[in-house]
Amino acid sequence: MERAYDVILAGGGLVGGALACALAGKGARVAVIEAVPPGGDGQPSFDDRYTALAPSSRHILEAWGLWPSLREALTPIRHIHVSEAGGWGFTHLDAAEERMGALGWLLPNRSLGEVVTRRLAETPGVTLVTPARVAAVEHGPEAVAVTADGAGGGERLNGRLLVVADGAGSRTRELAGLTARRRDYGQSALVTTLTPERHHEGWAYERFTREGSLAMLPIGDGRCAVVWSLPHARAAQYADGDEGALLGALQDAFGYRLGHLRGCGPRHVYPLQAVRAPRLVTDRVALAGNAAHALHPVAAQGLNLALRDAAALEEAVAGQLEAGGDPGSDALLRAYERQRVPDIRRTQQLTDALVRGFSLDLAPLRLLRSGALAALERSGPAKRTLMRIAAGRLGPLPRTACRPPGTAEEEEEL
Repeated sequence: MERAYDVILAGGGLVGGALACALAGKGARVAVIEAVPPGGDGQPSFDDRYTALAPSSRHILEAWGLWPSLREALTPIRHIHVSEAGGWGFTHLDAAEERMGALGWLLPNRSLGEVVTRRLAETPGVTLVTPARVAAVEHGPEAVAVTADGAGGGERLNGRLLVVADGAGSRTRELAGLTARRRDYGQSALVTTLTPERHHEGWAYERFTREGSLAMLPIGDGRCAVVWSLPHARAAQYADGDEGALLGALQDAFGYRLGHLRGCGPRHVYPLQAVRAPRLVTDRVALAGNAAHALHPVAAQGLNLALRDAAALEEAVAGQLEAGGDPGSDALLRAYERQRVPDIRRTQQLTDALVRGFSLDLAPLRLLRSGALAALERSGPAKRTLMRIAAGRLGPLPRTACRPPGTAEEEEEL
């Protein structure tokens, strides 16, 4: 049996699922092919990690009607402190100085996953094909045919556009004829939570240690989410070893800004790779999210960049459908690629520069890095540019990612 849709989405995680809801809300007929059924434990998008949402992501999620359902799970970031272990320089970013209520918000991936899953089930116009995986992609002049293999056998779907959003290891990307370049960072992210002696008061810390970047991020009840990028063997050692050894290593690397660190939560390890697709589009196919680019977690840009991909596609597709046009046309896809490449390249260059710049443990370089952080702290224009990049406010951007016209600079308090 064949079914016809405006848009077929490969992947129903945080990016694909949210985009499907947004498109269906604009009247599109949408199919979502997802390997893990709702409520399943294997969906990697809905794991124990926390995501730092930038202001651009807030605007996107507000426009799509998802933000109100997330408010109770959010923790605002009011300050960001950047430093290097063993160095003397630092940079402090302050929300009040920028007339903002928050620089960003910490959100459990599971909370966003629950909201997206519920909205997918409630939104008319969305067909969820699950559990299923894309087995074949056939390009045609007026449609793209996708074969989804699931427990009930094969199912063929026809769509005018296929959006590939099924992760960095996407098989659909290859089936569609697109490639991706990979680079192993030689690190894994050790992710956990802990309770510091002192309340974080909305401070987020990015600390560059000799082994990798260490993020200490504010979450509910005064706890902190920890993301420590370490050599693979060391990350595995801390994940499986004694809690006291990990807390001691974290204390040595982070210091005592929050007092004594205690009470680790569950520990998880995620290998880190950079992924970049040289081309984002081909005939009636567009890549979005980690299928197009995967980043190192330093600076917490991954999901924010992915949501800007989704917003650009939603605007382009909705506009075409409203005008009676073709949502999979070559012109639309080329325009999407032109818009997204500068943002993707700039964000990847920022994260790679931070990883590479702080990776060499040489005394002259540590001195130079401390001086650079101190100079940044004293330079208002440089700090504002950095904040615009981190906040997802450096164009060209989707309209949805920008502050709505006529609203005040200051973000609403939670």
